[in-house]
Amino acid sequence: MVLLSEIIKGKDRGRSKISASAEKSRNGRLWLSDSQLVKKEEINELHGTAQKDATMEKVKTIHHGLLENATAVRDRVIKNEKLEASDLLSLLQSVISEDLVDELYEYGILKTSDEDLPRHILAVTLGSLKVGKGLGYEAKDLLKVGVAAFLENVGMYKIPESILRKKEELTRDEMDIILKHPETSARILDQLSGSFQWVSEEALQAHERSDGSGYPKGLKGKEISEIASIIGIMDTYMAMIQNRPYRKKIIQTDVVKYIIGPGKGKFPPRVVKAFLDQISLFPLNTYVRLNNDTIGRVVSTDKSQPLRPTVEIWYDAVGQKMNKPKTIRLSHSPLLHIVGPIDERNLR
Repeated sequence: MVLLSEIIKGKDRGRSKISASAEKSRNGRLWLSDSQLVKKEEINELHGTAQKDATMEKVKTIHHGLLENATAVRDRVIKNEKLEASDLLSLLQSVISEDLVDELYEYGILKTSDEDLPRHILAVTLGSLKVGKGLGYEAKDLLKVGVAAFLENVGMYKIPESILRKKEELTRDEMDIILKHPETSARILDQLSGSFQWVSEEALQAHERSDGSGYPKGLKGKEISEIASIIGIMDTYMAMIQNRPYRKKIIQTDVVKYIIGPGKGKFPPRVVKAFLDQISLFPLNTYVRLNNDTIGRVVSTDKSQPLRPTVEIWYDAVGQKMNKPKTIRLSHSPLLHIVGPIDERNLR
């Protein structure tokens, strides 16, 4: 004979088992049932990987679209055809509304070219958007930064290749031609529709400097718009880290040191601070030596720990190139740190 009290105890034991299982699920130790033994963290990791892959495909598509647009702008300027900004506006709106500025910059910085002005312009645009984002710009102001950075250098396409590719020192006349390109850019951009008339003024100011050392008008301080200063600091940075016919490229960390050292005063302190916050002391694609003598390339930065980026190790402690790189997040590796930058031209 089964007593009612035993039935009640059996139900209580069943409830206890269910409660224990539920508690495990709530604590994140197990997902679904004990028998399946599928960890919740593994599910989340799989979902995160799929999302990252989808984001990267979107980044590649937008970057390709922007580069095509930059090339089309070059071709139109060379052919004296009127510029249109509608396609550019649509692409930049996607970048900003979907918050892809950082991802596009990280992807694009590896795609810059010493010889290709459209790629340089695109790199300056993405870097300027990062600085604008660091300054807390709202979407509409970020859009202005992107459009202005993308178009401000169009006057360069009117300079003869013989001058742009010259390895010897430029003559005074050749230098004058280069120094006049902001005014050429402004004249070209005056062709844009009424809602974009402001872009020509930004083009005139992008090469001005806070200390009055810029051109074409030698403006100073607050005479220069903040957007123009943002473009100016990124144009300087991108130009210096690339090879030029008359000089070799400069290590990224040395360029950063120049901007905060000998170049101090050329850009507003507020813009310089945002630049340092966004670009980091050890920028993307910088080669660095760690304290265990391995050498690697910075592939990701951490704004909360700027001295501890993610590094892709390519050379072991005795200087031998590895068959397969190893990625280390220095923020998760307390025993490792960067000793200093390495000039990649000295690597085997």
